[in-house]
Amino acid sequence: MNALIVVADAARARIFKTEQKLTDMTETEGFIHPESRLRNKELGADPPVRSANQKGSLQPRTFPKDHAEQSFANELGKHLKALHNQLQYEELILIASPRFLGMLRNELDITIDRLVSRTINKDLVQAGIDELIEYIKNY
Repeated sequence: MNALIVVADAARARIFKTEQKLTDMTETEGFIHPESRLRNKELGADPPVRSANQKGSLQPRTFPKDHAEQSFANELGKHLKALHNQLQYEELILIASPRFLGMLRNELDITIDRLVSRTINKDLVQAGIDELIEYIKNY
């Protein structure tokens, strides 16, 4: 089991690696995206307005905070692709808050998406290694 376990929310990600057994899991990397923690006002943008595209239909509102979170998901997706290109893992387990998990899955390259063996819709980014291992075993 040469696997990566990604535990994330919209502002922080922790990457764990395991070689053979889940109990040998060690944290290898961490990412922090402080912009995702800010409020829309703090990001210095005016409230979004609905605008018409060239065909006259209304575009959905995009909030600066949503853009920051999407940017972090994109950054994390690219990093997972780079790690795979370096032959760092063969299996991927994703644990993330439900909203961010969807964003992250959308940003994964199709090659990486095929390596996902499990997804857990839970915000466990603050959990310790023992708690994560137990949660993955029992899920």
